[in-house]
Amino acid sequence: MASTKRRKTWTIIGIITLIFGVLLLGGGVIAHIPVMRIGLVSLVVMLIGVIIIVVSHKKVKEPAEQPVEPQRKPKAQVAPKAKPARTKGNGAYVVWYLFYLFLFLPLFPIYSITTIIAFSPLAEKLWRRVSGIRPLRLKSEKDRLHPLFHEVYMGAYNANPGFRSIINIYIKEDMSINAFAFGKSTLVLTRGSIELLNDDCLKGLLAHELGHFAHHDTEAVLLMAVSNFFMSLFFGKLTDCVNCHDSGFLVGVVKVLFYYPLKVINFIGELILMRKSRQNEYLADIFALGSGFGKELNGALIELYGVSIEKPQSVKEQFKATHPHITLRIEQLEKIIYFNPPSIT
Repeated sequence: MASTKRRKTWTIIGIITLIFGVLLLGGGVIAHIPVMRIGLVSLVVMLIGVIIIVVSHKKVKEPAEQPVEPQRKPKAQVAPKAKPARTKGNGAYVVWYLFYLFLFLPLFPIYSITTIIAFSPLAEKLWRRVSGIRPLRLKSEKDRLHPLFHEVYMGAYNANPGFRSIINIYIKEDMSINAFAFGKSTLVLTRGSIELLNDDCLKGLLAHELGHFAHHDTEAVLLMAVSNFFMSLFFGKLTDCVNCHDSGFLVGVVKVLFYYPLKVINFIGELILMRKSRQNEYLADIFALGSGFGKELNGALIELYGVSIEKPQSVKEQFKATHPHITLRIEQLEKIIYFNPPSIT
């Protein structure tokens, strides 16, 4: 059943890519772009769409039916141990990145170089410097946080043997209670979290952020950041072009074929990615729970809820929110911790 849904999803992606290639060719001809240039780009895009469609329709060999064994006396059932929920992957971010890669195919070298730079340790270091994030300097900070992090990391590793990320703790001079992960190795605690939370709550926050590293959420966000950077430049230039020539047949064609469709696609894509971002928060919570720090994280969220006042959000703000409402996260954890521990698989 899952494979059938996966094939349908890739078929839809292939059809969209194929249609986009056709629109790209038609729009390029209308905009008087040299046929050799736009034709080659659109041909590559359409070819990729055809390949995706063909590959998605390949039949998967079904496993041979196993002989029916004679009925045996059922054994005593043992409740399964709680394990962290498996992430469904970050395919939405990859599709988002590839879509804009196709759109900016003539700029492929620049697009690729930007991606490489975004994933480099140098970019991560520069981001920390620009954001005012510093390493642990004081002896009191090291004496408190290093043992806590080691305990949480070993809990995550024991529950997930494939987890081998090299992660360093940093501090942001902000008195709000927060923690976040960035890039491949940056885990940030705010000054407020260190000052206002006890050790158990800090363990919960650290375990949650390790979940983001384990599920590669931080790397997926980097892909989105690269795409959004080029997208903002593209829409800025396109908007200027449309505003400078707000009348005429060609301008109307460009609006119908490119401007409005891409605006709609971009809006829908943002909603999908924000929904995935909220799902990633739930999955990181479950990772912390499976690592043995569910109650600690629940305590941290309760403390955060007690000191923060979230304004009522409009429907649009709710759809575009990167995090679910904190009470929803607390509710999920409490249901698993106190009512149904064995249900996590």
